[in-house]
Amino acid sequence: MLPESFLGCLSAFQPCFTAPGFRRFHVVMAGWLLCIGKHTVTGVMRAAGVVGWREHSGFHRFFSRGAWAPDRVGLVVMRLVLGLLPDDARIVMTIDDTLARHTGKKIASAGMHRDPLLSCANRPFWHFGHTWVVLAIAVRFPKWDKVFSLPVLVRLYRTEKVNRACGQQHHKLTELASELIHLAAAEFPTRKLLVLADNAFVNRSVVRPLPANVDLVGRGRPDAALYAPPPPYRGVGRPRVRGRKLASPAARAERGGWKALPVTVYDRAATIRVQVFDALWYVVGHQRQLRFVLIRDWPGHDKDDVLVTTDLQLSAREIVELYCQRWSLEETFHWVKDRLGLQDPQNRTEHAVQRTAPIAFWTFTLVVVWYANWAKRRTTFPFRAAPWYPTKERPSFADMLATLRRQSWTVWLSDQAE
Repeated sequence: MLPESFLGCLSAFQPCFTAPGFRRFHVVMAGWLLCIGKHTVTGVMRAAGVVGWREHSGFHRFFSRGAWAPDRVGLVVMRLVLGLLPDDARIVMTIDDTLARHTGKKIASAGMHRDPLLSCANRPFWHFGHTWVVLAIAVRFPKWDKVFSLPVLVRLYRTEKVNRACGQQHHKLTELASELIHLAAAEFPTRKLLVLADNAFVNRSVVRPLPANVDLVGRGRPDAALYAPPPPYRGVGRPRVRGRKLASPAARAERGGWKALPVTVYDRAATIRVQVFDALWYVVGHQRQLRFVLIRDWPGHDKDDVLVTTDLQLSAREIVELYCQRWSLEETFHWVKDRLGLQDPQNRTEHAVQRTAPIAFWTFTLVVVWYANWAKRRTTFPFRAAPWYPTKERPSFADMLATLRRQSWTVWLSDQAE
């Protein structure tokens, strides 16, 4: 039911599965793409048109007991995405967590998690479901002047209560994020990686063990305890690990000394005021020197903000504009939940949970990769006509998915006519 151009992408996954598993993977991907209702296993089977001639229990076993590893599949997805980038380009990656809400007493590994969309600073709101840590590659398409964050590696976060019930060791969100970063860095040791993260992932669990080929850009804390580099060792006593204490970013903001800086944030030109300085954030980076960018008059921000990076070669403009690309991952979460059914499966086994939800993330990535290759030979694109978008020039993910579905249905109708 899928066009030949998309089947070429799926052929790269053949080493990840057994022969029967690879055939089921084809059916699952076709059903996941064409399903317009609930993305349950049976709903995917209906969309793929295999109800009645394929045993449904086999597709449940594909997720619950299949002989395949999600990390291995994710690394193949990563190679497909890197095919869109120059061989010597730095790989810009985004990392964050998202909540997949569920209802039901028998859903495996589900627990109560803080809901970031409904919570505020003084009143947290909790929801039952799964929290996923996602590592994605940020790809800018110059033809559309748009950045897409394409998920490649995924980890399920469990609460301490769930881990105790399962008899497993508890891992924090930041520890899972560090695992994903190390996995990507080890798979591509000759490539330079730059990870964009929110303030929840700028801490000692992520920054201190960063691999040699990985740098990070993220949000810091206004009250961070900063220090100067340690003075030269004079051969008496234990060497110092840090120098004198420096003013925190909040204290520097009160002193003044701002410089105007024109930047492009979220596709809009703006002028902000910045202060740039290097220091040791000992509790986070140990003896690794970090670069801080203190920002005022950031559009949409009422308070001063501070960004931090481990790459001392980046300028203030580069740090600000790179960090703004992190928002594309939030857009990805929206589309994966709204169009690809991340929250639909109601799995009752541990393995099924860890394998079903990643399919939704990988489907998003494969659709964008396919559309990018398909659009190379075209100057006009089949956007859906709408009076409120009279000058639309770049496709959204909804347009990409609609184009792939249209071609798939054309293939299916042609086969039926024969």
